[in-house]
Amino acid sequence: MTAKGGHSDENLLQLIASKEQELEHRVAQAREQARALIDDAQREAVALLEQSRREAAQFAERTQAEIARESEAAAAQRLAQAEADAKQVSARAAERMDRAVDLVVTRVMGGLS
Repeated sequence: MTAKGGHSDENLLQLIASKEQELEHRVAQAREQARALIDDAQREAVALLEQSRREAAQFAERTQAEIARESEAAAAQRLAQAEADAKQVSARAAERMDRAVDLVVTRVMGGLS
């Protein structure tokens, strides 16, 4: 028996079976390509995560170094101010030393007479 187009039923079944195998092959290829894409995406995600962690660690190191430099600069500035204040106090004390000695001597001598 022949179907429309001059194909026999057996030929049509073979054609359908052939097309079905071809489609199954295409689906298998598509699945394999999808698996490969997923694997690539996972590898890329892992690489990006590792890179992000490295960059975050480097940023933290730079930030800590900057904070340390700023702290050292602030401490140096406070030390310089404290030294300047100490020099002023010492200078005023030196200026008043002679007068203080005279005052002590006068009082001590005044108490002896």
